Amino acid sequence: MNNDIEKDFNLGGSVDRAITGQYDLKAGEVFREAWGCTVNNFLSFSPAIIALMFVQLGIFYIALKLQLGDPSILFDAITDPSVFSPDLAQALFIANFSYEVISAPIYAGISLMAMSHSAGLSTKSRHIGKGLQFTIPVILATLFSLMLQGVASMILPFVSFYISLAFSNSILLICEKKIPPMQSLLLSLRAVNKKIFVIAGIYAMLTLMFIAAAMFYGIGLIFVLPFFFHVKGILYRNMFGIKLKIVASERPKDDDDNNSQVFNA
Repeated sequence: MNNDIEKDFNLGGSVDRAITGQYDLKAGEVFREAWGCTVNNFLSFSPAIIALMFVQLGIFYIALKLQLGDPSILFDAITDPSVFSPDLAQALFIANFSYEVISAPIYAGISLMAMSHSAGLSTKSRHIGKGLQFTIPVILATLFSLMLQGVASMILPFVSFYISLAFSNSILLICEKKIPPMQSLLLSLRAVNKKIFVIAGIYAMLTLMFIAAAMFYGIGLIFVLPFFFHVKGILYRNMFGIKLKIVASERPKDDDDNNSQVFNA
């Protein structure tokens, strides 16, 4: 007979609190907690980050090769700007678009891992595949977001940046709350708008960190990338909350402890 007792509870905010702006965000506290999560989970989380980078680089390379035939033209354009042409710019745009859309389910899996870390849960590298079950809705949301950003960038660059912020929680809303793609984008936008200046400041600081990491031959990305995902996980937890389950299992009386608790995301 199974005498396990299960109880669900919500950690952090909630959807209702998020869309009404009743959540607290302090940049300093978010960064401190994100750094703690990065350090504590560095060894277990880094392989997943590296896997994502290889997948995205592979997709980017294949997309360029299909369009240009010889991707080395890109390196020639870097050394000789006169080689840069509208066709090369279009090829880069399509390659960038392709890797972001196709790798979106892997990106979702890593986002879920970082979200779990923000809830005090540990993860393993194989959990990178957790986002694959949401492949279609995640790709749809990513596709719509990138299309809007592309159109907005033709008008004003900062509008594209705003859209990326506004939709930044959509993937986790799809995977953790099981919300449909279009609804997840709308919910994320409504919640972000309530604290847009704080969130914009946080992401602006992350952008500066990426630039600084790139200046050191990309070595700093080893720390900046997992830090970035943990910041996203903490923001999501504070805004929308994370549903967890407590499982209390009864053990035989001769065990040292009569009850145990298991927390599941």
